[in-house]
Amino acid sequence: METTEINESTNSMSTVSELTNQLLDTPKMISNKLPWKNWTSRIEDSENRIAGWLGKIFNIGALVICLGILWHILKSLWINDGYFWSSESTTLIGGLISILLWACAAFPIAMIVRNTGDSLSSSKSNIVNLIFLDLPVALIKLSGYILAMVGLFAAAAALLSFITTLPIIDVLGHQFSGLVEMGSMGTVILFEILAKAGLSEFAAMMSEMMNPNLGMAAGEPWTVSGAMGVFGSFIAILVILVNLYINVVVYKFLFGLVSTLVKWVKAPYFPYKAL
Repeated sequence: METTEINESTNSMSTVSELTNQLLDTPKMISNKLPWKNWTSRIEDSENRIAGWLGKIFNIGALVICLGILWHILKSLWINDGYFWSSESTTLIGGLISILLWACAAFPIAMIVRNTGDSLSSSKSNIVNLIFLDLPVALIKLSGYILAMVGLFAAAAALLSFITTLPIIDVLGHQFSGLVEMGSMGTVILFEILAKAGLSEFAAMMSEMMNPNLGMAAGEPWTVSGAMGVFGSFIAILVILVNLYINVVVYKFLFGLVSTLVKWVKAPYFPYKAL
């Protein structure tokens, strides 16, 4: 009789314990029945997903930039600004060629942005290196590649204008002029350090050497000055790429210097030779 009562008591306690566990597991059961089951894991694992989020932002930005460039260029077709509605056939033909040429530039520029996003999303760096090393280096490269691509189409426009004598204009280059500062991030930081160290004249000289004025030789088609202008537009592409690689190296060097300094502050030591 006593054994039966003990078993009933044990079963009752097991039932209570099971009901209690079910009650405590209610949030989990409800969460698993929601349409998106991994809400919690995505938030808790957000640090490991930041690279993927950055890549997704750049991919969306690539589409937005492509559409924005096409809109900026194609709207010239219906805006009566006195250029495309000119009675001169050469002006009209030159304007249409300009639109077609720069509309083609929208797609490789968008691909540069997308490739940058893919590179960031595949990064395995920790959060500090991702934000302060991978992202700035990616932005420097992005700026340099876009400026070089725009410079390439500008050089092609100058060459076509030189050969055909048609007024093929640059309808896009000024839209990306703000990328020059972003692409010079590494050297700007270095020059500021040199200026504060009393080497401002040297910093100014280096800045002028890295950014020469290549537009001063522009001229009319089939003239020496015009040929020099076309030549200078192609040389400008090389200058942009050289500045790009210099800025990447300089920024990585400065980041490594700061990183080493921080590590030394955390665990200072003084190298010496044993006597």
